Amino acid sequence: SADLLGSRSQVAARVPEEIRRALADMAPQFSQLAMDEEMLLEEQQELQQPSKSRFGCRAALLAGGLSACALLALGAGSRSARQGSSSGAAGALPVAMGVVGLDEQQEQTQTMHAPSMKSFIAHSKPYQGGRDAKLGDHEQGVIKINEDGVWNTYYLPGATTIDDGKTVEYRPPYRFYLMKEPTTDYSDASKFYKPQFVGKTFTVDMDFGKNGQSPASCGCNLNFYLVDMPVSLAGQDGDHYCDAQCFPGLGCCAEFDMNEGNADVQQITNHACTHKYKGHPDWQCHKWGEPELKSTAHEFSLGPGHTIDGSKMFTFSQEFKVVNGGLIVTTTMSQDGKSVTKSMGPNAELDAMMKTGSLEKGMAFVTGYWYASDMNWLDSDECGSGPEHCNQNPAYISNWRITTNSDSPYPSPSPAPAPPAGGKCCYQQCNDCHQEGSWCGASAGNCGHCGGGVWC
Repeated sequence: SADLLGSRSQVAARVPEEIRRALADMAPQFSQLAMDEEMLLEEQQELQQPSKSRFGCRAALLAGGLSACALLALGAGSRSARQGSSSGAAGALPVAMGVVGLDEQQEQTQTMHAPSMKSFIAHSKPYQGGRDAKLGDHEQGVIKINEDGVWNTYYLPGATTIDDGKTVEYRPPYRFYLMKEPTTDYSDASKFYKPQFVGKTFTVDMDFGKNGQSPASCGCNLNFYLVDMPVSLAGQDGDHYCDAQCFPGLGCCAEFDMNEGNADVQQITNHACTHKYKGHPDWQCHKWGEPELKSTAHEFSLGPGHTIDGSKMFTFSQEFKVVNGGLIVTTTMSQDGKSVTKSMGPNAELDAMMKTGSLEKGMAFVTGYWYASDMNWLDSDECGSGPEHCNQNPAYISNWRITTNSDSPYPSPSPAPAPPAGGKCCYQQCNDCHQEGSWCGASAGNCGHCGGGVWC
């Protein structure tokens, strides 16, 4: 690195004084970038070889100081492609988020169909607040879901909920888990609320551009999906997370992406784990997804020239239906009397998700908002193939409801029984009780399944 960059003084001499002053103000950002890269290099050293044609900000910092690191970032920024409506503030520096250590051809293959490891790890974090996994009132993320006409109370710990718990306001980089009680103890499967979607329809209202703000567009990823967590491996984030990408340091399991996208595209993807993928003997799960549905530019994107205008609120509905033993998932997006319908199945991989991937018995519900400059695998049709810059503006999902299909062989969820007069579910002792209306507080039976629950 020193041979490539020269001495610290030589590098600094090539940087004009006004740029040096500006870079000094950005020192914390470059320091964080260096630390992130160092961590990821260590994690991947056994799997990947360093690229001979590139070197990271960490090497630049060691050899040439902050100015050298900045020159690399500025160089990357100069190669940015047009971002269109997703551009953020003027002068923002897009940071390349490809997999560290891969050469150009390997990196392109990795990110063509699925998120890269570095992108996801750097920009999708579980919420871990709370002392001893217990949360304060402002951290609980109370969410109300209408299940066959009954408003039930659950929790997305760490999420910002408004409208009396009927709307979730999303900002990167967190992902949240749907829980029966307000806790960040993600090791206990009994504390997750795992809806059984087969025979049901899930519906929400989505808004990428509320209150006149520029919509969350290219490079952004608002999502909700199902995974078979928790796994025994705590993982590098300590949340026992898993998904079908099977990243080192995280668990590996089936994943059904009910929805992921931004104001330019919507995508639904099934990632079963059948261990039978020709051409990819190392895959435990289908990393690219099969089947996969993606909206076209005509169907969904920014502006009035599309069936669904991604800059305005629309309704997203997803039906899970079994026909002759095979699962069919039908997704409908509707807005102002117009609609787009996408259907997947029957399909062997989709049926594997239903049976062995636990979709039939219930999977953990995950929802979040993350971003990356290599989100092209998701939105390249509208956003192009160059580095992207997510504006990180807030997005909203509201009016959550789950309804039993009229022809479903699966029973409707019975309303939670009202607790006996004076009855409360408390944690170990009767002076620390769950909120009224929570799943744990609905009955003495429910309370007994909540870790440390005591009916008072």
